[in-house]
Amino acid sequence: MITHQKNIESAINRGIKTVGIGKKGSKHLSPELAKEILAQLRTDKIPPAAKGAFFAGLINKGVAPEEKILEKAFAPGIFTDSNRLVEFLSKDAPEFVQKICTQILNQQTLDRQTAYQLGKFLFSTEPGDGARGLIASFLRVRYETPEEYAGILQAMQETIAGPFREPVPPGKPIIQLAEPFDGVDHSNMITPLVGAYLQKLGYRTLHLISRNSGPKLIFNLLNIAQSLKIPMAKGNSDLGRWSSDFGWFINQPDLSPAIDRWVELRLQIIKRPFLATLERFLNPAGARIMAASAFHPPYGEKMLTIAEGAGVPGIIIIRNGIEGTMAFPLKREVRILCSARQAGGKYLRWEIIFNAEQYSGYVGTEEKLEHPSVDENIQLIENYWRDQKTDNELFDRRVSATCEGFRQAVDWLGKNVKNDVIASEAKQSQNQEKIASSPAKAGSQ
Repeated sequence: MITHQKNIESAINRGIKTVGIGKKGSKHLSPELAKEILAQLRTDKIPPAAKGAFFAGLINKGVAPEEKILEKAFAPGIFTDSNRLVEFLSKDAPEFVQKICTQILNQQTLDRQTAYQLGKFLFSTEPGDGARGLIASFLRVRYETPEEYAGILQAMQETIAGPFREPVPPGKPIIQLAEPFDGVDHSNMITPLVGAYLQKLGYRTLHLISRNSGPKLIFNLLNIAQSLKIPMAKGNSDLGRWSSDFGWFINQPDLSPAIDRWVELRLQIIKRPFLATLERFLNPAGARIMAASAFHPPYGEKMLTIAEGAGVPGIIIIRNGIEGTMAFPLKREVRILCSARQAGGKYLRWEIIFNAEQYSGYVGTEEKLEHPSVDENIQLIENYWRDQKTDNELFDRRVSATCEGFRQAVDWLGKNVKNDVIASEAKQSQNQEKIASSPAKAGSQ
């Protein structure tokens, strides 16, 4: 008799995927899964970050009667006593962090300064991964506030490595692209070709990339860049020395080892925390325009708000694109959310509705790959770069439509960014030496 063994996820991982989805998706544990988790808790072999993430999701959802069996791993009544639960989950964390954990479990929000201090801990080497998992999970499922985002992003910016704090060499303005780092599982990536197109429009294209922390785990832009044998920028000075055809690529371990350490933690807490949004808004080179994507509706507005709070002159958020990329679909409308900084620091917002079928003609069906291959993706990118076409019509049309959408967004920003700190491109080109010598402006291209 032949038996087939399957890789079975741990009980705690399945528990996180049940109770830690969010406001609308979280469900109660089945009695069987609750018993499995209790057994695993008693072994004391669960990573602290995973344990914190699980109980954050459970408390936020509300503990059902069949889930109270889990109290046996701690003490009776612990789910109604936030202080005691926090002590069990994060006793190795600093006292002020434990207090923040209690605040969060009690549905209190954090002001910007408190969020900043929390961020300093999150990206430190201090003990307390149980607290890190709890905080990352709970903020995600109850939704972070703009103040919390701003404080944590400020702390993240301070982790940027020294070479990326140096002045940026004078030159063309910088546009920074940052896709979700978990990549794709049903499509090809076209980002290098978009980067090449933007360079033809007169920008230096900068890509932020990272190791994949899941949940897709197929391939991401880092894998693409490595397969294309693109060297990684090791500091801001590289932006004046060389460029690949597709722009410069900054790998997160070089940019911020403290943030890169979270890749392992995120693999343990399963669900994507606030980092999936914030890490794409690190701005080491003072980009004039930052572009990112938001597949789910609420995050388009959130990401505009985050970038505006960081003072970015021009912002592009691709809403309703291909999940995991900034590529445009061919069968549905894309909403391109733009925001332009005005004199005095206020922002003017604009939305472009882009329909790929209206742009390039009718498409019978949208491409959806079951098993995307990085090697095939690389071949398509290389062929398109060489010949401006491939044998894949849908790939070609997606590249064309996405580049056209970006052109429209960049054109609108070029006409509407009226920043009283950053000079126009024309003035920059006439005063390169003056700009390079000014510490306040050398990094703002």
